[in-house]
Amino acid sequence: MFFKLHGEGKIGYKKLTSPDLGLKSSSHQSHIGLYDDILTFLPNQNFEDLGMFIYNNNIESLNYAFGRIQNSDDTFRSPNLKTGGREAISILSVIRTTVKEVNPNINWYLMWFGLESEVAVFFLFNENENDYLEISKIIDLKKSGRVDRGEYSFGLLLTLLENKVNTSGKKIIEDLEIISQLGTSKKYKAFDLRAANLLFQETGKKGEELIAQYLENLKFKKQIVSFTWYNQNIESGLPYDFHLQTIDQQAIYIDVKTTKYKFEQPMIFSNQEFEFISSTPVYNIYRVFDLSDEMTPKLKICRDSKQMANRVNPYFENLKNSLATDSIKLQTAKMIIEPSSEFLHFENEILLTN
Repeated sequence: MFFKLHGEGKIGYKKLTSPDLGLKSSSHQSHIGLYDDILTFLPNQNFEDLGMFIYNNNIESLNYAFGRIQNSDDTFRSPNLKTGGREAISILSVIRTTVKEVNPNINWYLMWFGLESEVAVFFLFNENENDYLEISKIIDLKKSGRVDRGEYSFGLLLTLLENKVNTSGKKIIEDLEIISQLGTSKKYKAFDLRAANLLFQETGKKGEELIAQYLENLKFKKQIVSFTWYNQNIESGLPYDFHLQTIDQQAIYIDVKTTKYKFEQPMIFSNQEFEFISSTPVYNIYRVFDLSDEMTPKLKICRDSKQMANRVNPYFENLKNSLATDSIKLQTAKMIIEPSSEFLHFENEILLTN
């Protein structure tokens, strides 16, 4: 898990007041006050950024507005979470809307901290939820405050939060697995994309190792003659990962598409891969999935991907030709393809052994 707490090592928490929640008609408070010693890495001047919002076992990446009050001596104090621009959907506006819709007459709490990637996280919960009961076993929520690294309760609370992010943030992590292969994103920090890409490379290597074992077993059973693993020692950059020879002397090229998650997780293809598929007699896609620790790895094979390649390639050719008229060269393009596409036909799953 690459969501790690920021080095400042502090977690803030407070019971939210009626003005915080915009519930008091006589108050026009447009912020929630935070603590000076938490989120110290954020700019002093008012700014907006994407943060993580956790509520009810769900994590969203949402905009938030943040600022501090400037003193006469040009120092800053009183950091606060703001509503943002008029009609803006922000973490604070979502907090206030959620409270009004669920139950404004009970106690609500906010916990906040920073991640190593300098993303701010805001965790909302109320007194009727299991989150409140679990957190109350670690810290006294009757008082607002913070938990510092080095305190006994810090490790317990950090474990609870990591488990919460691991469980609630599964969709974010699945998205990052895909986006990290595309290179850039406005939704996630470069730090998280790099971490996700390293994790994906490990996943891809593990998937190829499993396929090497699977093919070795087929060879032992004399169901194939031989195979070559091109990425065994170093990434080859080829549009395929394996080449095998069947007992009837047929040559098959194999591209291994691996995910830690479910089979339906989208796959990434390049235009070079589709060009090679069209020009190659037999090209198989080996979809390896369920690589998380608690699952048994599985494989599904698509033995005919030409229909997809023949569908996609003309679009690339038209785009390349159109750009070429303006002296623009299309070198590489990537596509997100659903395994359930009508142009791909995967066989029944095969259990793989670690």
